[in-house]
Amino acid sequence: AELILFMKMRVKFSFPVMKDKNWYPGHMAKGMRLTINKIQRCNCVIEVHDARIPFSGRNPKFKLLIEHKPKLLVLNKSDLCDPQRIKESVNRLITKGEHVVLTNCKTQFHSSIKQVMKNITDIVKHHQEMMIKVLIIGMPNVGKSSLINALRRHFIGKGKGTLVGSVPGITRNVTSYIKVSSSPAVYVIDTPGIMIPSIKNSEVLLKLAAVGTLKDHLVGETVIADYILFCLNQQHNYKYTDVYGFKQPSDDIDEVLKSVAKRINAYHKGILIIHDYIHNINYNRWRTGHIESDKSFSETI
Repeated sequence: AELILFMKMRVKFSFPVMKDKNWYPGHMAKGMRLTINKIQRCNCVIEVHDARIPFSGRNPKFKLLIEHKPKLLVLNKSDLCDPQRIKESVNRLITKGEHVVLTNCKTQFHSSIKQVMKNITDIVKHHQEMMIKVLIIGMPNVGKSSLINALRRHFIGKGKGTLVGSVPGITRNVTSYIKVSSSPAVYVIDTPGIMIPSIKNSEVLLKLAAVGTLKDHLVGETVIADYILFCLNQQHNYKYTDVYGFKQPSDDIDEVLKSVAKRINAYHKGILIIHDYIHNINYNRWRTGHIESDKSFSETI
């Protein structure tokens, strides 16, 4: 029965043609300029990226800017990844010469935070200064500020040093030095999430949107929800049927959204209301792991 059902599912996603949009607003351009100025003053650089898409969307400008600095790649939100797939991805990155740490900053005292500090001290062990200065860079909404706050809580027992949020664009300026450790003395600089100036590949664009790196309205809530549904079905991950009480999986995003709307009483006199709220329920539950679909989305290529 499952085979018959799968044969009815799409085998290829029809990626929409995206019109030119401002993926690179003014504060990002300013942030990039300020980041360039700060790089020379730092001992090392941490690039934070979403572990679910370890190969998609990494800003090539970062590689050029920091090629002469010790660098650590932190793949955050690893708790939302399939363990075997992310292990394969990490091994591939290591063979390319990357220093990689998997983190889960949602749990601020997670053991992975210790590994970040250990790697920082290892890659700058020959520095001669009294304190280690670390620049934090990455795409929007990958967890840069959450990493800083987790380091502070873990190593100096203090609370938030920077704002965090579940939408991209919370940090809009390059910060001053934030202390995250006393022994050794480590200070970090948070920077705004900086997008790729031009995204010509629609699949990369949708992957970035699906994990929340882009603001939803720039791509379209229905398109994002449909892409997530497609990925779930391709991986035979039908747990969303249990979450929403469906009798069977569906490959029709309109049918899925209407069913969700009925479930949460979002109809009034036959008219669908709070339309954006429907979409937010559908893919925000996915993004946060309430539907275990993230573990089917981890990249292998």
